[in-house]
Amino acid sequence: MHRIMAMTALVLSLSSVSVGDLLAQRSGFIIGFGIGAGISAVSGGDTRGAVATDFKIGAQVNPSLQVYYLGRTNWFTEGGGSDNLVVAGLSAVGVTYLPSPKVQLSGGMGFFHWTEVNIEYGEAFGSFGLTGGFGYEFADLWLLDLAVTYGKPGGVSVWEMRAGISILSH
Repeated sequence: MHRIMAMTALVLSLSSVSVGDLLAQRSGFIIGFGIGAGISAVSGGDTRGAVATDFKIGAQVNPSLQVYYLGRTNWFTEGGGSDNLVVAGLSAVGVTYLPSPKVQLSGGMGFFHWTEVNIEYGEAFGSFGLTGGFGYEFADLWLLDLAVTYGKPGGVSVWEMRAGISILSH
């Protein structure tokens, strides 16, 4: 819920700022979010399609390096007749290396979470997690990105992949 509120606030704030103003600030504070399609694969279990979200807030410390908090999450139902919502992903410290202004290579490590939500109960598991990805800025401030995330919550290996579109203000 907090991520949805943060994304809504970001969209509203960006709607009042011109792209030219944001391009002039390619250093210092950064904030961004993304949405796309994802896949969550559980070892010994199923592979599920998901809605994938991404949130970043931090700093561009020099023209080639960004350091930030990263929230990368897949949202899906368990399937098999179950309507339980699963929220799985990573809350991490992330870094992005920009070998050119249009290309981004990213990585991060932090806490991988897996939460099953049901009206009557909820279960949550966590572990150490890793992520890595690639992005390409196809238009000013807009990125196409691909990412892979790994965690082992509750002793079960979970791989998540996402492809999406993100906006990142500088």
